[in-house]
Amino acid sequence: MNVLIYNGNGTSPNSVKQTYTTLKAILGHAYDVMKVDAATLKTEPWEETCSLLVIPGGRDQPYCEDLNGPGNRKIKNYVAGGGHYLGFCAGAYYASKEIEFEKGKNGQEIIGSRELGFFDGVCRGTMFPGFVYNSEKGARSVSIVTSDQTINTYYNGGGYFVNASEMDHVKVICKYNVDKEEEFAAGVQCQVGKGSAVLFGVHPEYNVELVDLSENENKETIIKELTESLPFCRQFLSQSLANIGLKVKEIQTVPDLTPLYLSAVSGRILKQIKSRLLQQVESNGLITDTNDCFSVTEIDQVGQLQSTIEKLSIDRMSDEKSPVLQILYPPMVEPESSIGVPEKHLTPFFDLKAFYDSLLARRKLEWGGGSWYSFGNSVLYSQVITSTQTILDKNYNFSQSLPTGLVCLATHQIAGRGRGGNSWVSQADALQFSFIVRHSLKLNNSPVVFVQYLIALAIVESIRTRKGYEDVPLRLKWPNDIYADLPDQGLQKVGGLLVNSSFIRDEFLLVIGCGINLNNTHPTVSVNDVIKQHNPSLLPLNREDVLAHTLVTFEKYYMEFCEKGMGKWFLDKYYDRWLHTDKLVTLTTHQGEKARIVGITSDYGMLEAVSIQDPRKKFTLQPDGNSFDMLKGLIIKKT
Repeated sequence: MNVLIYNGNGTSPNSVKQTYTTLKAILGHAYDVMKVDAATLKTEPWEETCSLLVIPGGRDQPYCEDLNGPGNRKIKNYVAGGGHYLGFCAGAYYASKEIEFEKGKNGQEIIGSRELGFFDGVCRGTMFPGFVYNSEKGARSVSIVTSDQTINTYYNGGGYFVNASEMDHVKVICKYNVDKEEEFAAGVQCQVGKGSAVLFGVHPEYNVELVDLSENENKETIIKELTESLPFCRQFLSQSLANIGLKVKEIQTVPDLTPLYLSAVSGRILKQIKSRLLQQVESNGLITDTNDCFSVTEIDQVGQLQSTIEKLSIDRMSDEKSPVLQILYPPMVEPESSIGVPEKHLTPFFDLKAFYDSLLARRKLEWGGGSWYSFGNSVLYSQVITSTQTILDKNYNFSQSLPTGLVCLATHQIAGRGRGGNSWVSQADALQFSFIVRHSLKLNNSPVVFVQYLIALAIVESIRTRKGYEDVPLRLKWPNDIYADLPDQGLQKVGGLLVNSSFIRDEFLLVIGCGINLNNTHPTVSVNDVIKQHNPSLLPLNREDVLAHTLVTFEKYYMEFCEKGMGKWFLDKYYDRWLHTDKLVTLTTHQGEKARIVGITSDYGMLEAVSIQDPRKKFTLQPDGNSFDMLKGLIIKKT
């Protein structure tokens, strides 16, 4: 499910940015688009979960220095085995058998062979004069001819593929529109074993609005031509990727951020949170924190302040800061026991009233009616947000004023965060939320590391403890991912979580972020797909009820954890749901010794394994540094 963009030595920062932004828009609905370095490509088992490897523009000699040998062997084997490679400019030079760059030009000439050789010939450049390293001075708008149209695209030092139309297993997908008898191929699709490589000497992925052309004397012409041709370039690139089997979608602009609507299970709680937030408001009417800036306004009064908020947002964005985020709360309700939510038409994609009703109904099923439960008592909901995790985790003072158990929820995240720096593929029908937990340091028998295990199990149990859903094949992958174990498709990831922490005085402020693919067929399968495959008579689940049930289940576990610490009461349930009992692994940090997983340690939650050769030898391992596929039996101990 991964699209990997190389971000190693030699890559142009702007090219990486352009590639990431464009591919996120084209492929982000079906794949997790992430950046990787040379160490990842050389040492981690990325191949089986990778749908596309992308080498962007920059300088190809540093690529050779870092990837020649083991890295390139893995890349070649991946593509030949059915994978896909996409190279722009330097990434295209790098993937050709021979390179001739600025031949005869002192100080710039690069001539030689390259190991990948996906294009079995010479990539020769530059196609047009004026190229300057690490600069956009020589950039230009150039005309290319595709199979059905002529369009302008960004160019800065790329080459052409010599005699491409005469080669077997090579298809010219675009050529430079120049008045010469010889054909100059600007883009090719190469068959490589069972896989393919798409190489461009031009930059159809570039959006000229994201390029600093201040030093280019043709700036105005370039901007005019490429702004007009941008949708055609995106369409052409999308079709090129679709032709090699990737799931593309029509390019959509990044949606504008929407207000965060504050609500609560009672008017009393809503009033308390509103008062705490207003106490933080500064003289300019805003709450300014490390990452974001907030305005706090009653819904009925927002119109009076809209022009001021828009002006402040423009000023902040001119300084490359995020726009002002609006927090809107409904009028105070009477009696104070009534649920305080905005009108339903303001949150059409999430029914806040239905969520609170479900939350209260679930609590009543707990011992004593669960009247003391508090997680989920308040919600900040936005239809479009940067990241629920970022809002709570990167704005410490703001989060300090919010109560334990407050949930930040979104329909769309445009910058969702996952573990290890990965992004979470954000979909409209996914359940995406973060919530606050304050964990006291005085709880000596309840190490904070286990909180991730509590929430992971709570998500699975909130579904599998429902009547009729007991055998739905949802499982836990250590330390904090949720998988479906399907008979025909094998293991498919359907969710993950992230716990960030900060510490002050005698407690941790935890922000627990969860992403559950509840109702989307991409990027893998959805929970409701799994339920339907398991038993078509079962009803699909909705986000409001799954969130409510998850929070109640987690809070029950968390209270018991704080009272008893980690022990058999929890581990028996956890081991019953996880994937790893008796799995054999290779301990790469212990001379390749084979070991069998037996559980997690009760002190720090590390993985525990025993040697196959000598069962008296035990190993405790931290969560691995491999973000791709721990289930391959490869464990890497973090240093």
